[in-house]
Amino acid sequence: MANNYYEATGVLVLDRVTPVIQALFGTFALDESHPCNGQAYIAQIAETTNPQWPDVLDGLEGFATQLGIPMPDDEGLSIPPLLELLAVHFGADEDDELANLIERHSFEGTADLDALFLIATRFDDGHHLTAIQFEGCWYCSKPRLFEFGGNGCYLSRAVRVISSSSQALQLGDNCARPLWPPTSKRLRPCSRWRPSICWRASATSHSA
Repeated sequence: MANNYYEATGVLVLDRVTPVIQALFGTFALDESHPCNGQAYIAQIAETTNPQWPDVLDGLEGFATQLGIPMPDDEGLSIPPLLELLAVHFGADEDDELANLIERHSFEGTADLDALFLIATRFDDGHHLTAIQFEGCWYCSKPRLFEFGGNGCYLSRAVRVISSSSQALQLGDNCARPLWPPTSKRLRPCSRWRPSICWRASATSHSA
């Protein structure tokens, strides 16, 4: 039996860690003492630190209680109404992007940095979060084909870049296909993933 894992580390680029940052990113093993100089460490570690939206809900609920915001009496408190209450407090209740997130996001499963970044920038209590830099890898306990890789993201208000090693394979395959020679019995790519390299080797063998 093989097990698959995902782990990642990164930083929040900000002025300082505040209660809002602690509430939203505390579940990411947040460490404001490292690496310092306007950056705070965050991580997602397999079987140890797996940030989930219910964890974020707990952090936001505790933060709202500290602010003295009245909580609904029902026990079924969820993230959308809590975000709406906090939006009023921070004067972000008419922000279209936040409203769209609250309406459309499921807030289930693993907490995604894209949504957390948007929320944090609307609830700015002095943290002045400007960007998130995050790199991760997935791997298998057995050396199975294409079950290893990596990804990275850079999130800011002006720039949003997300990429993975799988995209490199797909891009290379798409770029190389037009370079393949006409179909023949002797000249054909020997691998779907390295067509240009394999074709050159075949062509050399053929000309010899």
